[in-house]
Amino acid sequence: MLNTLSILLPIFGLIAAGFISRKTGVLGPTAASELNRYVVWLALPALLFDIMAHSHWQALFLPAFINVYLLGTGIIFLLILVWRLSQGKHLADASVDGVAAAYSNTGYVGFPLLFLVFGASSQVPTTIASIIVVCILFSIAIMLIETGLQAEKALHLRIKSVLSAVFRNPLVVSPIAGVMVAASGFTIPGSVETFLHILSDSAS
Repeated sequence: MLNTLSILLPIFGLIAAGFISRKTGVLGPTAASELNRYVVWLALPALLFDIMAHSHWQALFLPAFINVYLLGTGIIFLLILVWRLSQGKHLADASVDGVAAAYSNTGYVGFPLLFLVFGASSQVPTTIASIIVVCILFSIAIMLIETGLQAEKALHLRIKSVLSAVFRNPLVVSPIAGVMVAASGFTIPGSVETFLHILSDSAS
């Protein structure tokens, strides 16, 4: 119990520090939004790229983990989606509810918490989980939301908007770029490595 608390306390300590800083005016009203942008556009992409660029294919091929994570996420999403639709909810609203229920916060909480518990060995499965959430769960949800909000729009235009949203997302592009670097055998220069580590350390 004490070991668990010693692991969790720093995470909740950071949350409390942020809350107190905002309440006391140390951080301004847009702090949460700006920190979110920093994490999504800089810190997490650097971490995802760095992990994938230094991972061996054997480490990335985790079929049991991938299947279980996909199945669990998909079942929860579908159950909530169907339940909310049966209550008369609009498709877009039901889709948002489904994502809220099925989405595990791998990026903001998963990386730092699992790194504290399991160390560096947790980073590859956490990265895979993040990619599944962003590339699959979010893509399906965006498609359903687009269908609900713009039912008159042609199917190919809805697909185009979904693909555009997905591949403009730095959390999708960065691990793909990392995989390409790993496959090419390219050696990342030391100064770039240092830059990536400084950014990625702030995410984990």
